[in-house]
Amino acid sequence: MPEETIQAGVDIGAKAVMPIHWGAFKLAMHEWIDPIVRASDKAKQVNMPLITPQVGEGIVLNGQLPVTSAWWK
Repeated sequence: MPEETIQAGVDIGAKAVMPIHWGAFKLAMHEWIDPIVRASDKAKQVNMPLITPQVGEGIVLNGQLPVTSAWWK
């Protein structure tokens, strides 16, 4: 579940979480943005940075957290 993804990041002491396998295809009965909305809500509750590049967007992992947006809104 999306909330458990964020909690796993908290549990292992991650600096940030980047959810994957969402948003590329609508394969479930829920809205395609449901998983990221739920993950984003949980990340805000526990103050966990969330990395959300757009589908196909490259990011640079250079020791600093990449700046991403809530592009699905």
